[in-house]
Amino acid sequence: MTRIIHERVSSVDRKTNETQITVNVNLDGTGRNSIITGLPFFDHMIQQLSKHSLIDIDIKCNGDLEIDSHHTMEDAGWALGKAIKEALGNKQGIKRYSFSYLPMDECLTRCCIDISGRPWLVWNVFLPNITIKNIETEIFREFFQSFSQSAEITLHIENIYGQNTHHIIESCFKSMAISLRNAINLDLKNLNNVPSTKGTLTGNM
Repeated sequence: MTRIIHERVSSVDRKTNETQITVNVNLDGTGRNSIITGLPFFDHMIQQLSKHSLIDIDIKCNGDLEIDSHHTMEDAGWALGKAIKEALGNKQGIKRYSFSYLPMDECLTRCCIDISGRPWLVWNVFLPNITIKNIETEIFREFFQSFSQSAEITLHIENIYGQNTHHIIESCFKSMAISLRNAINLDLKNLNNVPSTKGTLTGNM
């Protein structure tokens, strides 16, 4: 009989001198989302992540945007990753691994995920424009870096080809969304086990 091992929801509050963030996630949702960070383009990218992963995501962030977008995006990645990690619990029954090739018009992006407990980011993405919608494009790497660290996942993202900066960034979020959706899904043949010969995916063994 198919069963949900536990209710896979989590809430995270993060407050520093630079940002105040509240994140709520439901891993078994429908992609419902409410994203408010003060950066409309970034909000749209997180909406894409929610929609295509089917993870319900609520984010409210008040950051020091008068300085730049760096702290807001980096800390939002950290808080979102931590919420997903907590919602996964001991990771019993998940599929763990997944990958996705995501085409978007002229570009193609690949994302590979291992929910390993070992944080690592490989970011092989060249963004032609220095800024997009008042965001320095190099900061998108910092979002994925902090996300992978706090979620404790191995995350490889590579833009294989592309020309339009908007398309490249959006394809990175969508490709990760599809990979994440599949990796966190429950494996009906392995519901009672953690998918590791170690018997744990906490990353400290």
